[in-house]
Amino acid sequence: MESVSGKVQTGLRLDPELYNRLKIKAKQQKRSFNSYVETLLAASADVDYPTLRKGFKVSDEILALGNTLPHYSEEEIAADDRLAYLLSK
Repeated sequence: MESVSGKVQTGLRLDPELYNRLKIKAKQQKRSFNSYVETLLAASADVDYPTLRKGFKVSDEILALGNTLPHYSEEEIAADDRLAYLLSK
């Protein structure tokens, strides 16, 4: 895969009917097909990665649980996108 402007270019096979529906929706929103599909995919992926609102206070009990969790090497973290995401928060 080739990086273009910090993005990864990929091929995607879609059902022609779905492709046409997506093109119509993108046009209705005055967006490119790529931008529209990328937004849909990002929103779908964010469902798996909830975020906390700014200023959210984590209780001391929850923070103490962190000491009971296993510690991961940098290699293990780099190999698991979900783990990397969670530990970056």
